[in-house]
Amino acid sequence: MLRIIAAIFTVFVLALPSANAMKLKDYHKEIMTNDNGKVECSFCHGDAKRKTIPDASACQTCHGTPGDIAELTKRPANAGHDVEPNPHDSLHYGTDLACSYCHQEHKSSKVYCNQCHEFKYPNMKR
Repeated sequence: MLRIIAAIFTVFVLALPSANAMKLKDYHKEIMTNDNGKVECSFCHGDAKRKTIPDASACQTCHGTPGDIAELTKRPANAGHDVEPNPHDSLHYGTDLACSYCHQEHKSSKVYCNQCHEFKYPNMKR
C-alpha cells in the first residue's frame, strides 16, 4: 500500500510544472529564455556547473561595471545621515563587493551590510 501511495505522490510531483524548475526572477526570466521556452542557465553560469555562483562579469554584461552601478546609486553629497549610504560604494569595501553578496537569483536577496547595520534600501529588487 505504501508503495502505491509513494508512486502516486511521485507521479503527482513530477507532473507539477514548477516542481523541478529553479526559481527565477521575472525580469531575468524574460531575458534568459530561449526561443524554445527553455531558460539558458549558461547565460549567467557560463560553462560552470549550474549550482556555482556566477562570476561578477556575468552581471556586468547587462548591468555595467561596479563603478557604473555605484554612479547610478550615488547619494546626494549634502544628504548627511538622513539618507542611507550607497550600497554599491561601501565605506568598507568600495566597489569591490561581489553582486551575489546581496543580489540572489534563485532565493530572496538580502542586504549584506545588515549583518552589522540596519539599512532598509526599500527599492532593492528582492
